[in-house]
Amino acid sequence: MRIPNFKSEEGSVLYKNTVGRVISPRVADVMLSHAISHLTSSTIRRVLDLGCGPGTLCVPIAAQYPRLLVTAVDSSDSMVVLGKEEAVRRGLNNIEFRVMNAGHIDLEPESFDLVLCNLAFPFFPRPFDSMCEVFGVVRPGGTVMFTVPGRHTWEEFFEVVRNVLGDVITMAKPFLSKFTQAEVLPDAMTAAGFEKLEEVRTRLPFHFANGKAVLDFFGELFHLLDYAPGEVRSELTEAIDRGYPEGFTMRYEAVLLSARRPGLRQSPGEVRSLNDSEHVQAN
Repeated sequence: MRIPNFKSEEGSVLYKNTVGRVISPRVADVMLSHAISHLTSSTIRRVLDLGCGPGTLCVPIAAQYPRLLVTAVDSSDSMVVLGKEEAVRRGLNNIEFRVMNAGHIDLEPESFDLVLCNLAFPFFPRPFDSMCEVFGVVRPGGTVMFTVPGRHTWEEFFEVVRNVLGDVITMAKPFLSKFTQAEVLPDAMTAAGFEKLEEVRTRLPFHFANGKAVLDFFGELFHLLDYAPGEVRSELTEAIDRGYPEGFTMRYEAVLLSARRPGLRQSPGEVRSLNDSEHVQAN
């Protein structure tokens, strides 16, 4: 099992037509519902979308809030091209796209009131360094909001896989590792100097008519079963159909972490103690 290279031109188109069409917009809606108080505030002027992909989050924000100045960055040239094309199609002039790696955010220090990052954090090769970079471009008192997949994402499907294949589930280890980033993110935020961390978990249901639809879903999005023999796929399909004759529902756990840069000036990476208790709300 493997995750496609979304940085390539082919991978960018695949992302836009699969993850960007099916999963990312629903998680972006979760983020937007919690960011609305910031986006509508008169104190918010500049917004950064970090790891913007094909514009799933930043383009709707720029369209809905024309007074905001939106900067969207991604390490993939192809993703940025897709985002630019969508912004041009909508006639937006308050959004700027740039190719940029999260490990080196070459933007004006302390210039953004709000930084948003939708599902890109698990792909940062050095998450703690990247969070320090984020800290440096947020104004004192500014807010950051990140979404990551939680450990319980698609657990209904992987439970079926375990029951059918046993230890073969270890084939999915590179994919499942992305679901542990919800545990890394708070530590990275705190180490960079952010405070007032808040966490909200939302379980988004995805319903499928039968086992074939489930396997097609994973095959199209992540090529997870490319190397699985036909008999394995058949066995999984039959297990889902047998256990869930009225259709199969599995859930994507969207974890939203928000934090604030302290109002007083502070150097990126300075370790702070977390004075505020973490707030957890489970849906």
